[in-house]
This record gives sequence, structure tokens and C-alpha cells, in this order.
Amino acid sequence: MNNSSFIVICIKFAVAACGISLCSAAELRPLSTDRPDTTESPYTVDAGHFQFEMEIGALTRNGNYQDWSFGQLNAKIGLNTLTDLQLVTPFYTQVRHGEEGFGDLQVRVKRNFWGNDEGSTALAVMPFIQLPTSAGDLGSDACEGGLIVPFAFAGPAGWSFTVMGELDLVANEAHGYHLVGLTSATTSHALTEKVGVFFEWVRVSSAESSADLEAYLNTGITWLLSPTWQLDGGIRVGLTRASVDFSPFLGMSTKF
Repeated sequence: MNNSSFIVICIKFAVAACGISLCSAAELRPLSTDRPDTTESPYTVDAGHFQFEMEIGALTRNGNYQDWSFGQLNAKIGLNTLTDLQLVTPFYTQVRHGEEGFGDLQVRVKRNFWGNDEGSTALAVMPFIQLPTSAGDLGSDACEGGLIVPFAFAGPAGWSFTVMGELDLVANEAHGYHLVGLTSATTSHALTEKVGVFFEWVRVSSAESSADLEAYLNTGITWLLSPTWQLDGGIRVGLTRASVDFSPFLGMSTKF
């Protein structure tokens, strides 16, 4: 069974098991995505509706080496007014040593505490597990997991802000685990009724003694084609020696 078949089966199971009630199109919340920035959104998908967020393609450049990834998909379904289920997988990755194929499957559940439908702030928690489904050396050989906590708030002059903390349990080569922490902050602003811009800072630190600090400055543009379709593009730029040099990307999202 490939990753796409597994995603379809999981979504069908969630629909049947939860007895999800569908809200009408007129009641849909504005489209809110967990991409294109690293910082996740605290808003969930409407109950009974699907949302697909895809990184169409990305090039990762580090020194003289470069990797490609295509079709990284985050498939979501709203389980109720406060919770959604997410299945994340890179459908195709090619790395410098010749490995290519599927990546590891990540299963996430986002629970919103407040702000989904009203208010100037919003908070959510998102625990996740990552399963070793990748081909060859494209992922981990062990189950991993973590917890993500995003908090959004309205700023002055039309700017919106989101900050996020994440703590991951990551497998290491000694067949044990270590902790990796990620903190990020992003701000966005509408340039026109349909086009927006974002700027983001990301910091990644590991409990492994040999690991160095990573930091990134990311920026990009979102283009709302319709209330339920969005394109995005941008670049992630490394700020430290341990960081990836840069990674331009192109993506799209839709909800129905």
C-alpha cells in the first residue's frame, strides 16, 4: 500500500467513525493554512470539510549540494468545530546521494482552544506522530513525535502575528532519542484584497551535543484565487553555518 492509499483510507475511517456533520459553504471560515511559513496556524478546518495544502515543488540548496521535493501534501479533515485530523507526506523526494521516493508519514491532530470563529487571538495544540514509511534513507527508521503550540494575535495597522513553540522527540544513530526544539514567529499583511506578504524567523536547537544552532529568515507571497483556493511562493534562507543555505518553493491550498 502506498502513502496516498493510506491517506484515503484514514480519511474515510475518520468520517465514518466520528459521524461528522457538514456545515454549509456559506458558513465556511476564511481559508487559513499551515503553509507556506513554518509557523502553523491555530485555526482548524470546518467540521466535515476537507482541506489540501501542497508544496508543489521545492529546491533545497546547501553548499555544492541540492535536493528536490515534489508534492508534499497535508490532507486535513474537520472532525468537529474545534478539531481537525491531518496526514502529511512528501510524495517524492530526491536527495544528493541518489535516493528518491516517498517520505515519512506524519499524523497530526489540531485542537483549537479559542479564536476559531471570533476574537483577536487564537490558540491551539497539535500533537503528532511520524511513522517510518519512507523509501531508503529518505526518512527515519523509527517512530518519532512531538507537540506544536501556535498562538495568533492581531497587530497594529493591519498586521497579523503568530508565534509557535514545538518540541520533538527525534531518533538518533545510537538507536536512542533526543529532543529538538523549534521556535518561530511570523507576521503577514495584505498588499491587496487577494495578495499578501509574510516574513518569518525560525530557530531550531537540538539536545545532541554535536548539533549546532539553525536559524532561518523566510519570506513569501500568498495569492487568494478564490475564497477556497490559494497559491503561494517564497524562499527560506539560512542564517547560520548549520542551516540549509536557501530553499525556494511553490505551493497551493484548497478547501471544500
